[in-house]
Amino acid sequence: MAVPITLALLFLLSFALTWVLSLAESAFDYLSYREAEAIVAKRPGNPVLQVMDRLAEHQLAVRFWNTVFMAATAVLLTVFLDYFVNNVWISAAGGIVLMAVITLLSSMRSPVRLGAKHYETSAQSTAWLVRLLTVVLGPIPSLFINEAETEHDDDSDEPDLEEKHFREYVSRASKADVLEDDEAEMIQSVFEMDDTLVRAIMVPRTDVVWLDSGTTLEEATNVFIESGYSRIPLIGESPDDVLGIIFLKDIVRAVHTNRLTADDEVDVLAREIRVVPESKSVWDLLQELQLEAVHAAIVVDEYGGTAGLVTLEDLIEELVGDISDEYDDIESADIIPQPNGEFLVNASMSVTDFSEAFNLFLDDDEDVDTVGGLFAKSLGKIPTVGSVTEIENLTLTVASLAGKRNRVDTIRVAVHTPSEETTS
Repeated sequence: MAVPITLALLFLLSFALTWVLSLAESAFDYLSYREAEAIVAKRPGNPVLQVMDRLAEHQLAVRFWNTVFMAATAVLLTVFLDYFVNNVWISAAGGIVLMAVITLLSSMRSPVRLGAKHYETSAQSTAWLVRLLTVVLGPIPSLFINEAETEHDDDSDEPDLEEKHFREYVSRASKADVLEDDEAEMIQSVFEMDDTLVRAIMVPRTDVVWLDSGTTLEEATNVFIESGYSRIPLIGESPDDVLGIIFLKDIVRAVHTNRLTADDEVDVLAREIRVVPESKSVWDLLQELQLEAVHAAIVVDEYGGTAGLVTLEDLIEELVGDISDEYDDIESADIIPQPNGEFLVNASMSVTDFSEAFNLFLDDDEDVDTVGGLFAKSLGKIPTVGSVTEIENLTLTVASLAGKRNRVDTIRVAVHTPSEETTS
């Protein structure tokens, strides 16, 4: 009777070790070096800092022993069954079925999820075991790590891999309720800012409010009041001739102190405005504007012409989402549902937001940034009122034009279900 008892105890021990090692691997994935230092400060004898110093080697050792103990668990269970039934095929089948049931039951209290949620406590509790099992393997983990680094010694790929892994950690932390959804989304936005170009978030020149050279302070004040802006660019003969930027506070101060009169020209108050290329990344521009304490910049295209205007608020909105103030029109939504089931879409809406809203699978290399540009590209010619084009399961129709150049202003979108597409 000693044999089955011994086998049962060894099975429980082996299974417990696999569970603990899965917990440890998950915990050390999330633990930071600073948190490890805090643990050692409270418990100087804890080897958690030694594990973090050579984390790759310890993680490799943990995965190795986890595999070994998992295999041992299955073997011990099979041998235990064979002791009673004395039939190798029945024992093997029974071992597979029981291991499947045990694995399913244990997944209800998944060590990976627990390790992610309580990673500090888990790392602190399992550090001694991880350290011991790594020491038992001797130099083997370090040899494997060095060989892997030699095979994949590509400096250009390393940052991309690190970013990809970090994004995965953030996603897993969000799913494990370690991070709130909005916190995880904001972290992901930081990475996306480095890949987003300024031209994708700028206000296009056709939508920018300008002040003409020679405008009086009184006229300029009226423009500020009507637009709700506190800064407006000053131009000469055309928007390509940007002379500077006018601040409303400068006008108020000059008039209030009687330094200037309402009939004086606004040109004397023009400040220098920063000029940036449309190909600059949002993240780089945000850092530059913060460093220089600048709140707005003119965006130019590859030919040096004015492409639009970007403000610090536009950059921050890319990180935290839309910021509304008392001057924003609450009714001016990018997508407005219509009574007949269609949608009225603002042509200046970004292609990315449009794709997400209608679950489209557009190519990643799209060379347009707005829905209006996407419409014109799909149509293949300059759109007019009533122009129609098909994009995946959507029918897009130009509803209205605006401006002197009759650019597309609003687009009517009809969504077709698969059944409707089949019958048509």
